[in-house]
This record gives sequence, structure tokens and C-alpha cells, in this order.
Amino acid sequence: MRDPRDLYAYESADVIAAVPRGRLTLVHALPGLVDAGNSCRIASTYLKDTLRHVRIVNFDVDELVDYRGSRPQAVFDGAVYTEVTVPEMALHLMYDENDRPFLFLDGPEPDLQWKRLSQAVIDLIEFFDVERVVGMSAIPMAMPHTRPIALVSHANDRDLISSHDPEQGGEIVVPASFGALLEHELGKAGHPALGYAAQVPHYLTRTDFPAGALALLRRVSEGAGLDIPLVDLGDLTEAAGAALESTLSDNEEVLSMVAALEEQYDAQTTENEGVFSTTMDLPTGEELADRFERFLAGEDGDGKNPGPEAPR
Repeated sequence: MRDPRDLYAYESADVIAAVPRGRLTLVHALPGLVDAGNSCRIASTYLKDTLRHVRIVNFDVDELVDYRGSRPQAVFDGAVYTEVTVPEMALHLMYDENDRPFLFLDGPEPDLQWKRLSQAVIDLIEFFDVERVVGMSAIPMAMPHTRPIALVSHANDRDLISSHDPEQGGEIVVPASFGALLEHELGKAGHPALGYAAQVPHYLTRTDFPAGALALLRRVSEGAGLDIPLVDLGDLTEAAGAALESTLSDNEEVLSMVAALEEQYDAQTTENEGVFSTTMDLPTGEELADRFERFLAGEDGDGKNPGPEAPR
């Protein structure tokens, strides 16, 4: 294997020297073949738009991405290619709402050199003295959009999953993702890592579905011990949900399918079946309190409930 350290470069010596060391969490979102509802992309964009951050490491995507398999987007104005957007993979230093630092790795899932890249990430984890790694993914499932999002929890140490039931059995073989390999390799290297996969309605896989991103960031906040402000993303989710209901309201075929999925979902929830450790996406008390205060402020102002606001 060629030196994994050749896959990345530090932004600058001054920036690296300012990165806090010890007890850091690294959060990663590297969606590939499947990013149901664009949930990871929405979550990643929201974090970078909302939280204070600085890029500290750049990865050489020319070594990692097959552009013929996943082509960059080009803008053509009829005569000139005005823009060609080549994907980027980078490690950022971020600060949550309480100014707690953490690292965030995002970009496309690599097509090539998975083992070399996983060793490169491990090198960075050890260099920055990262304490825990938390990953995000989103998968299509036969579930209705009218119910709370379920998330599959996974980790390289079963004790990291609070909801894990040691009596649960069952094993399946699935296509691997880079995140799965990274989590496995981290375990072999003695670094704790866990992740959450949001189960997005299969009929919304190719549609922007902010509810999937909201569910992921709630669980990441909890698993990483971070304070990520989510009210604006909640507003976006609410607006998208209302637009979806309006779109589906006249489609009897889709409504019939959703009703059947609701019945199946409710039956499975009652029976508590399944071989995975799962959690339900429910608003935190802080989110509910904040939204209630904003509702009351709207009532006091003009007697009307204010509509959803755009994210910051």
C-alpha cells in the first residue's frame, strides 16, 4: 500500500496548530450509491451553513473518485462551459452552539482506494486525538412518510449502542459502503465508532427529504454529545412535508400505498419486530419549547401562526 498520508494535505500550519487536541468527536457524511432523500447531503450542507467552521484538511479526490462513473456537473450557457463542479472531500473543524469543537468529514464516497483512505482517516484521528467517530447514512425502506423516521444504529462495539438488545439475533449480507469499512477498520485499530442510518420512504429516495437529515442530526447530536441547533431544519422539514402532502393529495394510487405502509408500520411497531437496534426520530424537549415560544410570539404579534422560516 502506498503511503496513506499522500492522500491528504493540511490547509496551513497555523490552522492546524490552532486545532484543539483531545476528546474530539469526528462526524462523517460520505454518501455514495445510496443517499435516500439526499439526507446526508442536506445534513452536511445544513451543518456548514449553520455552524462556525474552518477547513483543515483537503483530500486528493483525483485519486479517489472515478469521474466516468460519477460525473461532475457542468454548466453550459449555449456557447461556453461557465462552470465545472469537481467534488471535494475535506475535514473541517466545527464548533457547536456551546462552542464545543468537533471534526466533520464530508464529500463523495470514494470509488477507489478504500483501504488506503480508511488508513489515512485513522492517521488523522490519531493525529488530532479523536475520542469517538460518528457516521451518517440514509437508506430506502418500505415505510410511510407520515410516521416518525426509524434509524438503524450500528457500532464497532455493541456497548456503544444504548438500545442494543443482546437477545436479538439475525444476520444479513448487504453491499458494503466506505463508511462500513471505515467503522470496521477503526474497530481493528482500537477506535470506537458508531453510526446511524435513517430509513427513508422508498418512494422518496430521489427527492429531497429534509426529515431524513433532521432525524440523522438529532441522533448525531445525541451520540456525539453536541449541541446542534435544529429548529431551522425543523421548519424546512415542516414546509417540505406540507408541500408533499399537497402534491400527494390528488394521487389515489400513492395515497393507497401510503395507507398500506402505515398499517404495516404500525403493526411492526406494536410487535417490536426486527433484528436491528433502532430508534425513532422525535423532537427534543428543547426543540419543542423553542417552537412553542415562537408560536406564542406569533400569536401575540398579529394573531396568526407564522409560517416556516428559511434556514440560516
